[in-house]
Amino acid sequence: MNTSHTIARLGDIASIRQGHPFRGAIRAAVDGSVRIIQLKNVSVNGVDDAHDLLRTHLSNRKAPDWVKDGDVVLTARGKHPMAALLIDPPETTVCSPHLYVIRVADAAKAFPAFIAWQLNQSPAQEYLRRQSAGSRQQSLRKASVEDLQMRLPPLLQQQRIVTIARAALLERSHCEQLIAARTEEVSRYAEHLLDGICT
Repeated sequence: MNTSHTIARLGDIASIRQGHPFRGAIRAAVDGSVRIIQLKNVSVNGVDDAHDLLRTHLSNRKAPDWVKDGDVVLTARGKHPMAALLIDPPETTVCSPHLYVIRVADAAKAFPAFIAWQLNQSPAQEYLRRQSAGSRQQSLRKASVEDLQMRLPPLLQQQRIVTIARAALLERSHCEQLIAARTEEVSRYAEHLLDGICT
């Protein structure tokens, strides 16, 4: 396998901005036209389904910076930074201020999915944790995220890595579902078998 790669600052290959600057608490609205991606919605497996996102209204005169397909969101708070690729988010969706939105500037250099994958790997995670400030509520500075060194192999290799990573996540999900189903089955047998003994 060809292991040649280049190294670049994340800030040199992508734009990085914080989520929408809400003033005060975010108010939920069942009929809200805007969806919000919050910290709790992000995991290494991706972002929650759009139907699970909180809805609200925005009163800003200026049009918000809506997230787009292919954006990468990175949690800016907490001990374990996580990144996730956005795939076809609703048109009127923003991120909370506790998330960074990373948008790759040149698709000829890096796939967004590969950037998201690399941000969740040990080298990047260790760097981000070291850069987190605050004793009670750790948070990442934008400058620290911009300075993160990214390794960029050729696009074909990036695509292969992403494909393998996605397959591994799918296999893990299937295994977890199988384990859960077997556990439930055993519980039903135990309940049926032991019910007469324990009563």
